[in-house]
Amino acid sequence: MGEIRMETRGACKRFFRKGRESAQYFEAVKPIDLQLEAGELVALKGRSGGGKSTLLNMMAGLLQPSEGAVVLDEQDLYALDDAALSKLRNERIGVIPQGQTALHNLTVVQNVTLPYLMYRDDDGVEGRAMELLDMLGIRELADCYPSELSGGEMRRMAVARALICNPGVVLADEPTGDLDDENTSIVLQALRRIADEGAAVLLVTHESAAQQYADRVLRMDAGSIR
Repeated sequence: MGEIRMETRGACKRFFRKGRESAQYFEAVKPIDLQLEAGELVALKGRSGGGKSTLLNMMAGLLQPSEGAVVLDEQDLYALDDAALSKLRNERIGVIPQGQTALHNLTVVQNVTLPYLMYRDDDGVEGRAMELLDMLGIRELADCYPSELSGGEMRRMAVARALICNPGVVLADEPTGDLDDENTSIVLQALRRIADEGAAVLLVTHESAAQQYADRVLRMDAGSIR
């Protein structure tokens, strides 16, 4: 294992809910101290609604904590302005979201390379994209459009897109949710490989198979990691 790459320091998230009879705050994530080390794959398991995705979104720079901090290599994400945070996220955090996200007027390889080209010149990035598509078993679909892909193929495209900038932290939210056993193994092996190459990987998952790829398995329930 290497140095601490990302950590939460007492990070929590409360949402205001106005009911018919009264208003109250709901604490979706209770104060959490979590450290991710370089070269480590951490699996985070738990029932739906336990706060896993909310925690991941806070760590991704997408949802500001109500209290506490999210720190990447000693930089507090939420101390940055929007432009600086967006650039840091692009350069150093790869996010694999739940669901299927793509620009439907772009081909698979164009979707994968888009995050890289937002802040950089095209310096042969398509070659890197093709390597990732090959690793994920969808190289032959590089020139297809998202409408031509199955749900599982779309998910693997999203994995490649999250990895295109060689991020130091990868945050994956149920990346195998709609994959069969064979393709689940392909994605889990890819995330293990990225961790072995030095990234810190957090994998939110219900997959029992994920445990054999993880350095640590944590469980989250009712907003707390136990």
